[in-house]
Amino acid sequence: MRKLYRSRRDSKLTGLCGGLAEMLNVDPTLLRLIVVATAIFSGGAPVIFLYIIASIVIPKEPQFPGMFPPNGNPFGPGPAQPPMYGSQPMQPPVSSYGYGAPAAAHQPQPSAAPKASQSNQELDEMMKDIEQKAMRKELDELRAKLAKYEKGE
Repeated sequence: MRKLYRSRRDSKLTGLCGGLAEMLNVDPTLLRLIVVATAIFSGGAPVIFLYIIASIVIPKEPQFPGMFPPNGNPFGPGPAQPPMYGSQPMQPPVSSYGYGAPAAAHQPQPSAAPKASQSNQELDEMMKDIEQKAMRKELDELRAKLAKYEKGE
């Protein structure tokens, strides 16, 4: 049985609906809509009172190591620590405004392999031939259909 927690990741007010939706395996937005509709149709006071009491009683989801960056910012590390991709720091994208890493860092490196071998060229020629035959066959079928239509069949 799963334990009920207030969600840290899917939180709008207190994380109660996010945690409950995660436990029940339903969409949190749907659960939020149900809570709001229930509050409106019941006069508001009982549902709001229960929501506040549940938010006080139900604990926040535990923070596991690695869940958030060391600086505690759930939206990513601050400027002191670059975002990581595996063990390598990621480079920010280069924009037309000059931000990010130099353009040379993002240029693909030329490969030492030859551009296309003889077998690749032969394969390309075979594929072109097959495509042409398929197009001819499709055109012939369409012409036959058009001829039938014109005759009124």
